[in-house]
Amino acid sequence: MLIGIVGGLLGGWLGKVIFGVDSIDGFFDLSTWIAAVVGSLILLVLYRLVTGNRRSHRHA
Repeated sequence: MLIGIVGGLLGGWLGKVIFGVDSIDGFFDLSTWIAAVVGSLILLVLYRLVTGNRRSHRHA
């Protein structure tokens, strides 16, 4: 859940820096939601790269 929240903030920040979009004025715009989803995906990929797959793959 935290990755989604922080990723949404990251997407909003990236949208503002790269495209000059003000996310507060356009909360219900499709571009705001897309930026939040893209930011969440970026953060999720970075999280998976840092933590890796820590599950054990043992079979009984």
